[in-house]
Formats: sequence, structure tokens, C-alpha cells
Amino acid sequence: MTENRKISRERLEGQPGAVYTETVLKPSYDFMLEHYFEALVETNKAWTIGLLETGIIEQTTAASLLTAIRSLESDGRAGMGEFDPNVEYFYSTMERYLIGSVGEDVAGEINIGRTRPEPLVRLVVRERLLIAEQALCDLRARLLSMAEEHRDTIMPIGTHMQHAQVSTLAHYLMGLVNAFERDGQRLSAAYHRTNHCTLGCGALAGSSYPIDRERVSELLGFEGLVENTNDCVAAGDYMLETAAALANMQMTVSRLCEDFYIWHTQEFGYISIGDDYSGSSSMMPQKKNPYPFEYARTAGAHAVGEMTSAYTTLHNTNYQDIKDVEEGLAPPVFRSLADAVRILRLVEGTLSTVEVDKEATAAQAAKHFATCTELAAAIHRKSDFSFRTAHRVVGNLVLKAIRQGLDATDVDAALVSESAREIVGDALDIDDKTVRKALHPADFVAAHAIIGGPAADAINVAIDSARHRLDLDRRNIADRRRILDEAGEERNSLVSRLATH
Repeated sequence: MTENRKISRERLEGQPGAVYTETVLKPSYDFMLEHYFEALVETNKAWTIGLLETGIIEQTTAASLLTAIRSLESDGRAGMGEFDPNVEYFYSTMERYLIGSVGEDVAGEINIGRTRPEPLVRLVVRERLLIAEQALCDLRARLLSMAEEHRDTIMPIGTHMQHAQVSTLAHYLMGLVNAFERDGQRLSAAYHRTNHCTLGCGALAGSSYPIDRERVSELLGFEGLVENTNDCVAAGDYMLETAAALANMQMTVSRLCEDFYIWHTQEFGYISIGDDYSGSSSMMPQKKNPYPFEYARTAGAHAVGEMTSAYTTLHNTNYQDIKDVEEGLAPPVFRSLADAVRILRLVEGTLSTVEVDKEATAAQAAKHFATCTELAAAIHRKSDFSFRTAHRVVGNLVLKAIRQGLDATDVDAALVSESAREIVGDALDIDDKTVRKALHPADFVAAHAIIGGPAADAINVAIDSARHRLDLDRRNIADRRRILDEAGEERNSLVSRLATH
């Protein structure tokens, strides 16, 4: 390595102090080395090619630079050597390696028209967003498979944690599939907002060199530029959008897990998860704990915390290149991305082991009057009662039945007619068959056949449509991955050709 360890501190007479090094420089360097090494290597390749193609540097200079960059790529992170506070920054440490390989006269040209921040955060975030989107697609696929298996699994669905109406497990799951589709759309939007290149922005005012910003963007697989050069160094909204999309998605995961957590209790007994996803107790030998649902809820809380951290990091900051933006935003967003992928994998795996007690769900569906809206509809259709009057009759009927210790399966036409006399003063002409059919859970489900309802035909359409949308989303992710891969292939092909000259 060069004897002159300074890279950019000539303006400063003193070297970084011990406390500043320990509390700022070293932690910053370690974070960037962990997350940005590959991104900076690829950025240096693209920038060198761009400088050559615009005639800003000579071919021999480009060849030497690219050879040194490839050497560092081969050496990996270890090639960066020990952190030296006199070199100061992660970027400068990589430049130190290049200087040691080809000398400052050549390596120093890598800085033409360029400052920090690089588009490194954008390169990392877009990659991790693709991974998160793929994991979310896997969870959607799992839910769709469960919905297909449980089209006829009758169960009560609650409102305000009380039995409300009868539906099917498939119908419930399809609601979550729709919610996760929207979460996927938000992640995709965050990807597109992120996937714009900032290279060529200079310190904030661009460059007087004839930089071809669009070419460098293309070489890195970006779909466009952040046009305004001050916006390039100041913008952080794409990170906030990512953090918000992740928090929103984790809320959907948490709500799913809360329902399954309750259904896993002995009191409900609707489901059981596999032992390979369950925990035990060191004291209570009978325990089988559904820990994944607890971990997922915790991760949801953390996602909200990371989002809040990102938003408050930008609160009252100047709209310029500033450490709050350059370094403060990334850690909470990176943590949230990592947590999201981990939890999506955990929940998808857990759901693959779920066993449903269909007898338990069907028994509950028949017990607690969750089909009574259909009885009110039947009364309305078979009499001259308004729907509100029919509603009152059925409400009174439920009260009478509960007082008599009856369930919905015990209700007959005589009790309905008695309730009608108490409410409107007249008997109601209705037969047992009509009453039983209205209150029967399976008949209730079959009657609710509108778009988005639980009836078989509606559910079949919903599942088919959701599978089609899932396939489209998977293809969209694959297309974006292909664009990145093709850009990488072109970049590395040029590097291989140019580095040999």
C-alpha cells in the first residue's frame, strides 16, 4: 500500500481522534463493509466504463483501474485490510486498495465528477426488496393452497371477537391473500421508487465533465435517473416508502398470526401446527407452544419501530447531503428488510404444517346464531315485513332462545312465530324447513354467492383470479431480476474485455 495514508484530509491538520474513531468512523466503516462492498465494486466498474466511453480517461487508465477492481473483487472484503482511521472512510479504504495496486495517478481518476453518497443504498435496497417480494409471493402461494384445500371448511367468522356470520376458512384466507397482494404492490412501488440512479450528481451540482449519467445508470440496471442533482444527495423519501411498505406488510402478517394464535388455543381448538414449528416448556411437560405466531407479532412491532426511526431521522433535517440521510436512514430500513424476509419464511413454513379440525369449526358455526342474518332475510322475503322488522323479530328470537338454553340448531318455526307475535302482534306464516335451511351453516354459505362471498363458485373464481395475479407478480419479479442480471453481464463483459488491454 502507499505510504501516504491520507486520502482526503489535507484540509485538516489533525488526524481523527480516538473517541471519534471508536464511536463514528469504525462503526460506520464496519457497517458499510458488511452491506456495501459488492455494491461499491460494481459501481466502480460502471463509473470507470462511463469515464472511458465519454473520453474522460484513457483506455490504458481504464484497463488498469478495472484490473485493480477485479483483483479486489476476487480478494473480497478481506482485501480491504484493517481499518485505518487516517484513511477515514469505507470508500477511501477501497480507493487505498486501488492506489496500492495501480498508483494514485491512475486510481485517483475514479473520483472524477463523483462524490459520496454513491447509489449504494439504492443498489442494496432494491436487491433486498426483490427478495422480500419473492418471500411474500411464497406466502401468498401457501395461503392459496390452504384456501383450495378448505373451500368447504365451514366456520364462524367474528366481528369484535364475537361470532358474526358463517363463512369458510377459504373465504377468510382469500381476504388475507387480497391484503397481501396490496402489500406486494406497495413493495413493488417502493422498488421502482428506489431503482433510480444518482451517479453523476457531483457534490450536489453535477459535474463540469461530460458525464453520461444515463449510460452509467443503464450499466447498473437502473430504470432511470434521479434527475435533479441536489435531489440525488438529499432525497430519503424512497427509504421512508420502503420502511412504510414493510411495516404495512408486517401488520398484515401480525393480524393473520393473531387469529391463528387464538385458533390454536384449547378453547378454540380449530387448528394445530406441526411439532417442527412448536416449542416446549422446561417445566410443564404438556406444553406445545405456537411460538412462530408470537415471533411474527413481535417482528410487526419492530417494523413499526424501524419505520418510525426512519421517519424521525429525517424530521427537521436540511434538504441536502447530510449524515442523517447518508448514513442514518439505512440501518433501520436494512433491519426491517431482513426481519421481513425472516418472518415471511417462518410464517409460510408454519402454515405448511397447519392441521384444521373441521368438525370443531363446523360445530361452532352451528351453535351461536351466526346464521341469523339469513333467517331475517328469509322472513323478509316470505312476508310483508320490512327487513328492519324482520331483524327485530330475529333479535328477539335469539334472546328467547338463549334464555331457554337453546342453540340455533334447536330453533323451529313455532319459536319464530312466537317471537313475531311479541314484536309486531301477529303470527308469522313460516315453516320448519325454511327456518332450518336459513339457519343451517352450509346452506348459509351457499346462499352468499355474490362476488367475493364464501359460496363455492365465488371462492373458485377468487382463487383462480388470485393465482393469475400471483403468476403475474412472480413474472414481474423475474423480469426485474433479469434486467439486473443482464446489466451485470454487460458490465462484466466490458470489464473483461477492457481490463485485458
